[in-house]
Amino acid sequence: MKKILTYKGVAMPWECDSNRHLNVMYYVNKFEQAGSNFMHEMGLNELATNPELGVVALEQKINYFNEVHADDILKIQSSLLDINAKAFTVLHEMYHARTNEVLSTMKIVFVLFDRVNRCALPFPAEKRETLSKNL
Repeated sequence: MKKILTYKGVAMPWECDSNRHLNVMYYVNKFEQAGSNFMHEMGLNELATNPELGVVALEQKINYFNEVHADDILKIQSSLLDINAKAFTVLHEMYHARTNEVLSTMKIVFVLFDRVNRCALPFPAEKRETLSKNL
């Protein structure tokens, strides 16, 4: 499993909630930014920017292991877990950049989506082959 650095940034004070830790929506936001970078690194941008096609999340699972506080420096490493004819699965792992402690993970299943007919499509064989090199 090849890991790619897809995000590095800081937890801003305004992203924290009344419990003084990173609010759930900002975990999702940081994972989303990592996902965009991952798509770029995997050569999937032309699918995601095609007016008739899109790459969409079908399922997401987030695990929280440790709290993130204001001014913590974060990094996310992403890896491809699986790919088949219609879907691929990505794991994002959020770390504290100074301690390298795993703070949270998000596992996402994506599909290629026909924006016109509103349905999932088979992944092009050449894209599956390219992605498979990163397993």
